[in-house]
Amino acid sequence: MTAAAGSVPRPLSGIRAVAVTAVALAVAATVLAALTASAMASRQSPLKAAVAQLFTSYGVNTGLIGSTWWQAAVALSTVETYAQTTGDTTYDAAIQEAFALNSGGKFENTSDDDTAWWGLAWLQAYELTRNTSYLSMAQTDADYIHQGWDSTCGGGVWWQRNPRSYKNAITNELFLELTAWLHNTIRGDTKYLTWAKAEWSWFDQSGMINKHNLINDGLNDGCKNNGQATWTYNQGVILAGLAQLYQATGNSALLTEAERLASAAISHLAVGGVLTEPCKTDACADQFGTSAQSFKGIFVRDLKVLAVTAHTTQFNAFFTAQARSIEARDTSAQHQFGVYWAGPIDGLTSSSQASALDALVASVNLP
Repeated sequence: MTAAAGSVPRPLSGIRAVAVTAVALAVAATVLAALTASAMASRQSPLKAAVAQLFTSYGVNTGLIGSTWWQAAVALSTVETYAQTTGDTTYDAAIQEAFALNSGGKFENTSDDDTAWWGLAWLQAYELTRNTSYLSMAQTDADYIHQGWDSTCGGGVWWQRNPRSYKNAITNELFLELTAWLHNTIRGDTKYLTWAKAEWSWFDQSGMINKHNLINDGLNDGCKNNGQATWTYNQGVILAGLAQLYQATGNSALLTEAERLASAAISHLAVGGVLTEPCKTDACADQFGTSAQSFKGIFVRDLKVLAVTAHTTQFNAFFTAQARSIEARDTSAQHQFGVYWAGPIDGLTSSSQASALDALVASVNLP
C-alpha cells in the first residue's frame, strides 16, 4: 500500500513565474468553461460531463487533480487516456501546468511507487504531446527508482527508501511497466529493456503470485509472500507491464501469462460481475482512507492496455458491465461517481471520480 507522500513545489521567479501564471490562468479558464457547460455536456456526452466534474477538484495553484500526490498522477493519466481515446484535448493545458509547477522536485520522493506513477504519467504525456521534456522526466524517474534495486530477496526495488523497507508488488510492477514502455519509446535503447527483463524475471519467481494466480501485496521479512490483500491495482499494473514487455520482445508467452492473471482477477474479485476490492464489500478498504478508491480504475485501464495489445475481445463483456453498472448505480445527478460501482453512491472524491472514469473510458471503442 502506498503512503500518501506529498511534494512541495519549489518557488518560481522571473520569466518562468510569468509563464507558469499564464498557463495557470489558461487552465483555470478552461476548467471554468467546462464547468459552465457541464449541464449542456451532460445532455451531449455523459463522459464529457464526468471529466468536467473531475476538474472541480483541480488546484490551479498546485497543478494537481485532488490533494494526494500519487493519486494526482493517477488522475492525470486518467485524463490523458480520456484524451487519447476520445480526441478531446480540452484539458491538455493541465498537463503542462502540472509539469511547470512541480518539475523542480523531479516528481521524486521517498516512496518509489509515487515516483513511478508520475513517471508513467509523463511518459504517457510524451506519447500524447511529443514534448521531449516529459520523456526526459520519465527517464529521470526510472533511473531514480533503479537506484533502489539490490540483491535483497534476490532482486527487485524497494517501496520506501531512507531507510529502505518493504519489497512489494505495486512498486515492482510499476517499474516493469515504466522501463518496458521507455524501451518501446526510445530508439536504440538497451538499458531500460535490460532492467525490464530483470524485473519480470525476478517478479515471476518472487512468490508474490499465489496459487490462485492472484498477486498479494508484497514480501515479508523472510522474502516470502506475506499473504496480504490481493488489491485490484496489483492485479492490474502487471497486465500493462507484461503488455509493454511483449511489445519489446515479441514473446507471446508474456501475453498468455497476462491473460491468465487477468482472468483470475475477474473470477475472484468481480461480485455479480462488478469489480470490488478483495473483501465482502468495498467498505473493507475504508481503513486506508481514499487510497483504495483509485485501485479499480487502475485495473480496468491496464486491462484495456492488455486487450488492445493482444487484439483480444475476451474482456469486452467485463468492460461493458463495469460501465453499465457505474452509469446505473453509481452516478449522481451531477455526474459524480462514488467508490462502489454496484452502488450505493458514496465516498465521492476526485479519486473515486477518476477511477470510475477510467472504467467508462475503457468501454469506449470496443472492437
